[in-house]
Amino acid sequence: MTPCFRAGLPCAAFALFVVLSSLWLPLPSHASLVCQPTGARPVLQLQRPTLPALACDLQALERLPARDIVTTLPQALGIAGKSQWRGVSLRQLVERMGGNERHQIELTALNDYAVRIPWSDLVQYDPVLAYRRNHQPIGVRDKGPLILIYPFDAHPQLQKQDYVNRTIWQVNVLSVR
Repeated sequence: MTPCFRAGLPCAAFALFVVLSSLWLPLPSHASLVCQPTGARPVLQLQRPTLPALACDLQALERLPARDIVTTLPQALGIAGKSQWRGVSLRQLVERMGGNERHQIELTALNDYAVRIPWSDLVQYDPVLAYRRNHQPIGVRDKGPLILIYPFDAHPQLQKQDYVNRTIWQVNVLSVR
């Protein structure tokens, strides 16, 4: 027996009932899909078109699916040695914000330095907005609390100045326009 007949309604009436009743249910906002602040100090402001900005704290970012990259950064970035970086995939974060290949992605640092990240980088390299280095939170003095990390060791073509410039540290704003 089909669900509509179990409900005692013809199928068309059952479908209309389901559609109309869903109009009264609360819809999840993109904000709840991105991060749910815990009340701690915000570390990242998310800016999206036509929606209010959202402030995320570190604990909220840590609740998102994490990804690790083990890599050695180019010497110009001033962080020596191979490190394990843990953070949230920038692509997943942008997608949770409703972004896709038609949007511009911009990261801004505490000192107002800003970079645009092409969608192709998210697809090809899946950089991580890292909040931990070698299992430790990244302090502001160590270029944190958030730094965009590309998998430099896995992709030799990343050793170009463009990617060094995109490895932005002390990130505090992510804009998707």
